[in-house]
Amino acid sequence: MNKNQANNFTALWVKYSEYEIVEEKKVKYIKPTENAQYEVYDPFEIADEILVDILNIGKLVGEDKDVDKSILEFVNKYGLMGELTYLPLNNNLVYQKKVFLPKKNPITTKDVLPIEEYLEKFLVCDKKHRIQIFASKDKNGPIGISNNNEITANLFLNRGIEYNVVFSKGYSEQIQWIIEYAKYLYLIFADIEIYYQQDNDELKSALNMLIKTFKVSNLTCKIEMLEKASLVWDFNSLKQAIDTMLLLNETNERKTAKMCKHCGKAFSSQNIKAEYCSPQCRNQANVYKSRAKSKESEEQ
Repeated sequence: MNKNQANNFTALWVKYSEYEIVEEKKVKYIKPTENAQYEVYDPFEIADEILVDILNIGKLVGEDKDVDKSILEFVNKYGLMGELTYLPLNNNLVYQKKVFLPKKNPITTKDVLPIEEYLEKFLVCDKKHRIQIFASKDKNGPIGISNNNEITANLFLNRGIEYNVVFSKGYSEQIQWIIEYAKYLYLIFADIEIYYQQDNDELKSALNMLIKTFKVSNLTCKIEMLEKASLVWDFNSLKQAIDTMLLLNETNERKTAKMCKHCGKAFSSQNIKAEYCSPQCRNQANVYKSRAKSKESEEQ
């Protein structure tokens, strides 16, 4: 996926060098390891790689495969999703002291949570209390978030104070959240592929209704005066960036992340005519086509 030359993307994200799976009250989480070091990178520089990897995890989920190892590998390569900043419908969470959430979200059945309660859902594994949340001396002021015993990447990225949590070693996300997201993402990806292969108008209409449910929420952009006036997109999370990657890919005439017409696996190719993820799948598809033609000839 090539960045549209007419636009610029601000998509810097933080990943740690190593993550681990931990279990708390029979729930699996992913968090940075104790000695991990952070780095800042631009997900759009490797957009195809990220998109293909998360889509193939979704495919495995749909096949009822165990994907814990695959998800850990994904997070080790690209970092956690940033669910904390992805989900809220409002901005400036810390200053508003409450979080407004979509009715269907993976972490709670409530529509509104106090900011302290919301943040704690992502600090379940923070045994060293790297992040401390405390009330402001001013009752009307924002809550405080202390990370005095850890320097986070947010000091360099200069984002909202909630990113002190997201970019902390104390931050964690449930594996199940990533599982459900990957499954849904692949479902949309596959339905778009299937849509263009269908002649049945009723089925196409049903697919279209499902595809329309996918959208990038809370995406903001602004004009910055760089070498020329440029449209800059400001992504609140890796998850929001991935949403955008899928939308850009599926609406591009030269889409580079594709679905193999034989096995259904996602793969990346700059060749606009590529239809198969490997020579093996291409050969196997040709064998099936040949057998189908032979059977059709025999029946005639």
